[in-house]
Amino acid sequence: MSDAKKEKKQKRRKTVQYDRWGYFFIAPFFLIFTIFSLIPLVTTFVYSFFENYRDGLTQIGPNISVQKYFNGTRDIYGWQLDSSQDGMNELIATYKGEATTPDLADKVVEFLSPSDSEDPNFEVYTDNNFRRAAFAAKVSKLVDNGVKKELPAVDVLNQIKDELPKKQASFIRNIQNVFASGDNIARYFLNTLIIWAIGFIPQIIISLILAVWFTNTELKLKFQQFFKTVIYMPNLIMASAFAMLFFTLFSPNGPIELLLQQMELREAGDPIRFFTRPGWTRVLIGLMNFLMWYGNTTILLMAGIMGIDNSLFEASRIDGASPIQTFFKVTVPLLLPIFVYVMITSLIGGIQMFDVPQILTKGTGAPNRTTMTIIMKLNNYLTISKNFGNAGCMSILIFAVTGVLSGLVYKMTMQQYRSK
Repeated sequence: MSDAKKEKKQKRRKTVQYDRWGYFFIAPFFLIFTIFSLIPLVTTFVYSFFENYRDGLTQIGPNISVQKYFNGTRDIYGWQLDSSQDGMNELIATYKGEATTPDLADKVVEFLSPSDSEDPNFEVYTDNNFRRAAFAAKVSKLVDNGVKKELPAVDVLNQIKDELPKKQASFIRNIQNVFASGDNIARYFLNTLIIWAIGFIPQIIISLILAVWFTNTELKLKFQQFFKTVIYMPNLIMASAFAMLFFTLFSPNGPIELLLQQMELREAGDPIRFFTRPGWTRVLIGLMNFLMWYGNTTILLMAGIMGIDNSLFEASRIDGASPIQTFFKVTVPLLLPIFVYVMITSLIGGIQMFDVPQILTKGTGAPNRTTMTIIMKLNNYLTISKNFGNAGCMSILIFAVTGVLSGLVYKMTMQQYRSK
């Protein structure tokens, strides 16, 4: 072996490899992420595929499949399924030899699930466990198909009877429950977006103005550090304290009402009940979110403006641009990446809005659930009904909607950067 090779081998032995220690330093981060983020995410996704809820003191599930037209366990819906099948046997005997007619669907549904409480079959075939709408839709489809093919009524009735004991995937049932009419995810999602917009629109406008003022060297504003600290302080206050403060301020006997009466804007004994009016309640929740977060948004936008080369502002002034022209032609385009970040994070935070409306309305979303956000509804699934299947399904939908909206915001606002 040559001397050069021996020397190289000795140097290699004396070398200490430090890169492997990096794995020990980053291991806690992966461990924390797995325990507190990855496992709950996977668990939530799994829950959405099962029926799993509490009926009184009885925990039903987890079940991967459920009855298609009945709710609950066999002990709950069994008698109704048996009665419905007996009822179908009666109809089969009644319609023997007759052809299928379009009105057969209404007759079957009315017989097995009468809407009139005075109907003699009402107590026999109808209760809260029977899914009337789903059953009626399937019966209508089978009858329409029988009319087209000119099938005997008995054949169609046998098809309906065979349909009664069928099951469906719990995931599909969970989606149906989440989108149930009158109490669906769309209603609460709309509530959330309205309240978020009420708080975010003034928040971004005020934050932009303050960020431009505080970063403008020509204005020479005094006490800048003081104001920067003050505007961020509401973000440090707990949402529960903020909600209780506003609840006290705007109560029928609160300071705001007394002030209005002293200014003779309101008559004594006729207070404004802010929390019984949907518009006022939404505005107050939006105002609280604005006060809590505009300081944080201002600091982020200030950081973005301070990152812009000052020579660009000087060049615009030399070219004769007015402050407004400089703002829209120089500041806003160069601030767009930070603006997109602020908007996406604010949108995600808005969709996750929970603490302020939960405390302010005592979890009811009053008045008439117009202030119940999507996370408040999700919390009701977890704490009140213990319906983990519906909660998991709603969580997955929230995750998907958040991703889609964030992608749309990014695509619309960053279009000019993508084309370069």
